[in-house]
Amino acid sequence: MKIVSIEPTPSPYSMKINVDETMPDGKTENYKANDDLSSAPPYIRDLFSISGVKGIYRVIDFIALERDARTPWEDILPDVQRTLGSVDGDQDTETSVESSVDDHFGEVKVYVQMFRYIPTQVKLEEGDKEHRYGLPDRFMNAAIEASIASDNMLAERKWVEQSPRYGDVEEIGKEVVEELSATYDDERLKELIQYALDNKAAPSRWIKVTLEMLDHPDWRERYAALDKMDPTLDDLPVLDKALEDEKASIRRLATAYLGMLDDKKVLPYLYKALKDKAVNVRRTAGDCLSDLSFTEAIPEMIETLKDKSRLVRWRAAMFLYEIGDESAIPALQEALDDPEFEVRMQAKMALARIQGGEEGKGSIWHQMSQLINKDN
Repeated sequence: MKIVSIEPTPSPYSMKINVDETMPDGKTENYKANDDLSSAPPYIRDLFSISGVKGIYRVIDFIALERDARTPWEDILPDVQRTLGSVDGDQDTETSVESSVDDHFGEVKVYVQMFRYIPTQVKLEEGDKEHRYGLPDRFMNAAIEASIASDNMLAERKWVEQSPRYGDVEEIGKEVVEELSATYDDERLKELIQYALDNKAAPSRWIKVTLEMLDHPDWRERYAALDKMDPTLDDLPVLDKALEDEKASIRRLATAYLGMLDDKKVLPYLYKALKDKAVNVRRTAGDCLSDLSFTEAIPEMIETLKDKSRLVRWRAAMFLYEIGDESAIPALQEALDDPEFEVRMQAKMALARIQGGEEGKGSIWHQMSQLINKDN
């Protein structure tokens, strides 16, 4: 088995290794660094001998390789190529260039522990590090009161994954706790307790959000109102106002809503978010533009290759790999000198696709949507 190509994934801690052998239908291989590898295939043991390799998942014709957050890819990939070998013998992984890892702007996975409809705890995962944050006492008190209706409260609790965040993990933890506190006021918790006790499903909480609701002096009231929005194109004036809010949490939520509206009318608003002062908002805007896959956004994403955050620049390069055209070539060539390895690699892939005449396919979500629509 040899390497055909290497591709970044939406996570900076995972890399897709395309290989020249295909797994039998329905078969997969999944290993973690602390597993018993005595019966694992030799190549699995060889890959885990590489410092920084944390997880390996093989399916169909590729390997998803997970790294330790403290070990940069340029320290890992050369050894991966030497271990597996390459179909074309190419060993160029830019090992001569050192990485300056900027942990401050890393991707953070967010989970909220729920008992029925009541949140009880927040968990953040930053690479291989886990951070937990408690909610105000009223949340646990509500869960305990509702637990009367449960035979086993502990068994019913579950972690619900949220959208990833980008930035300092402590700030993100504080933001998520603040947002949950704003969304679940005392009145709402009382309602959810009653639904739990009655073993009933909580009703839809969508409301029509107005411009006046975003004038409330307390940001928690503004956030709670926006959190109840089921966005449509008619809500664009409200979302535009939310993008001007002083609270980054509100601007990020508004940006995420814009990404849910599959219409080119949202593009000017997402461009606005793409220039926000908060990296979390800018990266969310980049994700939304990628998912929408409108070619009209190419010029804006070309400019975003100069963003000060490596993850925002990486998202821009990924977008241009997905749907960019020849107009992006000069900017992508400049990005080959980016100080971050992942950005350089993604820019190189985008250039190879565009200069090779291969048509862009759009983001993974866009491709899935097209397949679903085609089947229907």
